[in-house]
Amino acid sequence: MKCTIVSTQVYEPGVSYDLALKRKGCIESLKYNLSFSIPDSVNRPITGSIKIKFGYKNTENDLILDFQNEIANVLSVLVNGKYDTYRFENKHIIIPASSLHEGSNEIKIDFIAGDASLNRQVDYLYTLFVPDKASIAFPCFDQPDLKANFSLNLKVPGHWQAVSNGSVLSEKIHGGTKEFQFSETALISTYHFAFVAGQFQKLTKTKNGRTINFYHREDDSLKVKSSEETVFDMHFLAIDWMENYTGIKYPFEKLDFIAIPSFQFSGMEHVGAIYYRDSRLFLSKSASIDDILKRATVITHEVSHMWFGDLVTMKWFDDVWLKEVYAELLAAKMVGPLFPDMNHDLNFITSNYPRAYQTDRTAGTHPIKQQLENLNFAGTLYGDIIYYKAPIVMAKLERIAGEKALQNGLKEYLKTYEFSNASWDDLIKILNKYTEVDLNDWSRDWVEQDGMSMISSEVSYDGNGKISYFLLKQEDIFNRGRTWKQNLEILWYKNGQYRKVPVYLEKKEMEVDGIVGLEKPDFFLLNGGGYGYGYFELDSASQQFLLKHVHELDDELIRTISYITLFQALVNYQLDPKEYISEMVSSLKHENIKQNIQLILENFEKSWWFFLNDQERGEMCDLVEKNLLQIIKDEKDIEIKSTVFQTLLSVFISKSTQDLLYGLWKNEEKLYGLTLSETDFSTIALELSLRDYPNADAILKMQLSRINDKERNEKMRFIMPSVSIDESKRDKFFESLKNPENRQHEIWVRTGLYYLNHPLRAKYSVKYLQKSLEMLEEIQQTGDIFFPKNWLAYSVGRYNSAEAAQIVTKFLNENPNYNQNLRSKILQLSDLLFRAERIIDKRDQYGKNPPDIKP
Repeated sequence: MKCTIVSTQVYEPGVSYDLALKRKGCIESLKYNLSFSIPDSVNRPITGSIKIKFGYKNTENDLILDFQNEIANVLSVLVNGKYDTYRFENKHIIIPASSLHEGSNEIKIDFIAGDASLNRQVDYLYTLFVPDKASIAFPCFDQPDLKANFSLNLKVPGHWQAVSNGSVLSEKIHGGTKEFQFSETALISTYHFAFVAGQFQKLTKTKNGRTINFYHREDDSLKVKSSEETVFDMHFLAIDWMENYTGIKYPFEKLDFIAIPSFQFSGMEHVGAIYYRDSRLFLSKSASIDDILKRATVITHEVSHMWFGDLVTMKWFDDVWLKEVYAELLAAKMVGPLFPDMNHDLNFITSNYPRAYQTDRTAGTHPIKQQLENLNFAGTLYGDIIYYKAPIVMAKLERIAGEKALQNGLKEYLKTYEFSNASWDDLIKILNKYTEVDLNDWSRDWVEQDGMSMISSEVSYDGNGKISYFLLKQEDIFNRGRTWKQNLEILWYKNGQYRKVPVYLEKKEMEVDGIVGLEKPDFFLLNGGGYGYGYFELDSASQQFLLKHVHELDDELIRTISYITLFQALVNYQLDPKEYISEMVSSLKHENIKQNIQLILENFEKSWWFFLNDQERGEMCDLVEKNLLQIIKDEKDIEIKSTVFQTLLSVFISKSTQDLLYGLWKNEEKLYGLTLSETDFSTIALELSLRDYPNADAILKMQLSRINDKERNEKMRFIMPSVSIDESKRDKFFESLKNPENRQHEIWVRTGLYYLNHPLRAKYSVKYLQKSLEMLEEIQQTGDIFFPKNWLAYSVGRYNSAEAAQIVTKFLNENPNYNQNLRSKILQLSDLLFRAERIIDKRDQYGKNPPDIKP
């Protein structure tokens, strides 16, 4: 790599690809020695000092450091032992070439740390530097392929704990201050560097010579006790599994994990110091199926990142999907032994396909591998495609290459690039050794190409009612002429008997001889094996049969595929929403597989709020609520009871159910043997207020007084105005969100927006929609990686009216040069809005095309 910097793009804000490429060619042997002094007041600044040691290959060029801060926060700069002049330009500290040596250099900078990535609370803080936010807190080369050894010294208030990537070498008390010195890390990227400090409780467990520490702030000792053993055991299991699968021992010095209240993500894979949202780890006795599975998945996912993402890291964030897909794929494999009675093929399908489809069918979809010109937009790359479509595609790759061949390829990949960086192209080169399939061609179809195909059939019958002709067709849902090669299984079903016919679909049309001669079936499923990907259109006879009889099918996986296919038919205008909801509620009474129950409920809830108007919900609410309550009453399984109850809490409308829930809340009672948690009672109070229940303000205040935990009490206090009966209070809540300081707790904001923009309040809250869209760019700049999506999901994504659709369309049309990634996010999260508006307002004008907004 040549070290010549000539482009002016290197000086632009953020880290451009051009700058990253040039720095990678100039800098080597990088070490950071950091110290921070954290005061006991959030109103006082955190000061820091950094020594940066590195080799420099060409002193003809100025050196560009990243520091997303103000020039006043650069206190001093010492270059190779001399205080030197420097430029501060577009959030970069620029060191003149004349101050640098060929070979070894040392820069020492004293600074005031930026708070935006330090997440400071009254009695704790935690860093969160993904993807490019380390340089907010301290000067550095903030790009993933300049890995470095980090040393850290922390001075904190004397009653605080501290944890970081390295182990604690020393812990000293100086008056009211405690000083921690941490060991030097292995080579890691800046976004993997982390520390947490504050008032935390510490739990420790040792197994087979390995010790893990667990830091948390949960005051409910019973909740801790009920979850502690499971959470520890899952970490030990995941480490052992990954060591066996990769052939590489745990690659870092230690592994601790920290449960953080209202943490922005479910988890974050900092080397040796994994963060989790505390509610993901600490589950109540009434935890739903989804909660239990998500806990197992997030732990195994984050532990697998220690190898895929941390040991080997992507060169540039356009390959961020690569670390996520293998973490997700391997997590799915690990979860298996934890739930031996579960159908894991079914679980993989229900966990990934619906979420992948909900984005890939939209005009805002994108390829798995995306383009990225500057790291300041790296956060916009995250979403359903990399988390849910990518595992589906990698599962296809595993079936092409074979499970053992893929494992061997991944082993070679990890060993070749350990403590370094690699790209998707690097992995493809290795995997091509282990398969006869041209993976470069396969990658162009599935990794580098966006969208999916609609797959349909034409069938003819002879005079005896037997199939004489079967044509399988695929067309790009956006009419761009693209095709996707894949293996499918067409399922033929009649009178309880079925046959699966394997097909390799490699062109736009192909005749399927294996079905010719069979009798006319009750139904066809064009994705009968479940692992095909696309919109699989049902013929009218199959659609009506499945809608009425899906719950009668003996095979649980075929039922899963049918539920997914029917919902696809609904969102593609082929089903009447009222009929769909009625039949799905009926199916729910007969379904006994937990993941299928969860799937039905998720699709039902979307249909209820998006595809019905107020009058239709009013007409159907008694039937729906009585059925849900009857299931809760009759069901013996607590997980199923809880899952159905959570749906009831979301959809209830009738006065009788409002009164029932009020009685439960008032007396803190069980519901048909289901013990409700503090969170459940808080949700009841909020949902009653949303429905303008009598004395709603008093109910909210009483619930607030019941919450003893300080942080949960503050969260409830924050959310309450968003659900107030008083519209002026709701207006004031929305106005408060314009101040970034009031958006610090992104999980709280998300919950507040959920209620503020709820369909039951839509005619009052639609006035917030235009401003919500206008704020999106600032949300992206100031928030963490998932916040832009969540901001849209709980604003744009809560509406189903023509008025809301017009606001979104007008905004996009008036901003033709809007950032493409953010534009895509708007299109993704408004997709159901446009479909719903079309279904509700034009019920007799069904069609197959998405809204008239081009990707």
